[in-house]
Amino acid sequence: MNVIAVSNPQQWEPEGYDKTRVFDSGKYPIAGVLIRNRRRSVYEIINFCVLLCLLLIMFPSRLCAEWADWIADASLSTEYRNNINYMFAYDEKRGDFVTSPAISIGRYYQLGEYTRLRLTADISGEVFALYHRLDSILAGPSFVLVQKLGIGHEIPWISLKGSASYLTVSDSNRDSVIYTAGINAGGYVSERIDLQAGYLFTARRGKDLKAAENGASGRVFDLNNHRISLIANFLIAPRLVITPGYFYNTGDFVSSACRDYVSEIKEYSKANTLDNDYGEPMWTYKMHGHSHQLTFGASYALTGHLSLNAGYSYVLGQANGWKYYENIEKFAVMYSY
Repeated sequence: MNVIAVSNPQQWEPEGYDKTRVFDSGKYPIAGVLIRNRRRSVYEIINFCVLLCLLLIMFPSRLCAEWADWIADASLSTEYRNNINYMFAYDEKRGDFVTSPAISIGRYYQLGEYTRLRLTADISGEVFALYHRLDSILAGPSFVLVQKLGIGHEIPWISLKGSASYLTVSDSNRDSVIYTAGINAGGYVSERIDLQAGYLFTARRGKDLKAAENGASGRVFDLNNHRISLIANFLIAPRLVITPGYFYNTGDFVSSACRDYVSEIKEYSKANTLDNDYGEPMWTYKMHGHSHQLTFGASYALTGHLSLNAGYSYVLGQANGWKYYENIEKFAVMYSY
């Protein structure tokens, strides 16, 4: 999927001080594997995350925390995207169903009366029904530091978060290191409504590939992206939360098109290469643009730990006068320990 569009509205649940579940699927991280560029095996990534979990167990002896709680979050989602190659031409769009398992294991640390730190090791994946060369695994550690601005359920909070991850793709040309850093703030405006606003910077660093044309750059997957988010959570019933949201993205994105459109695109592309990840030779290129994304989600709690979630997102992107549309329908089952 492209970088400019946020395909998984991950903020259906608040990140605030009073919430114990933060479902941030698909944008997570690594430390030890960042400086190496050779392809990772699935087992190497899993072994790294297991090692990190063992380090987290030993953390209380090193960290001056008032208390620490274990975190174990898991989810299984499926979604349909009607423009996974993020193409402006309607006849060139590719759609597919994507299944995404994810798990996060770590701890919460109460550092002070108003300060909480979340450290987790995260593994998530994407399995495409048709385009298996896009199948991927993302793994590594992440943190969220939450500062509440006083005592009480209605008091606002602010959080800092970051991650550094390694992305392994079936097409190894797409393997990348991904860094994120962001800030969020929110609070309750009533007992049933809370609001959040946030900023997230994402930097993806990929391989230096062979360009599709002489003299062009092959660093298609070197991407920088900025995202601003506005989200509301409405408690409709004791078990039902409705979440509308808006995201504004600006920065680099990746698109793939057939040769018929190369003459139109290559003047504006910042980097390009050839691949056959969509079942035929295509011109994959990087451009700079922006997008608006509207999301609507609903979460129904089956138990205190298990919930059903559904959502819809509409994305409108634009670059050099071309418009990129995408519709995303999602269903997920989430478990939080």
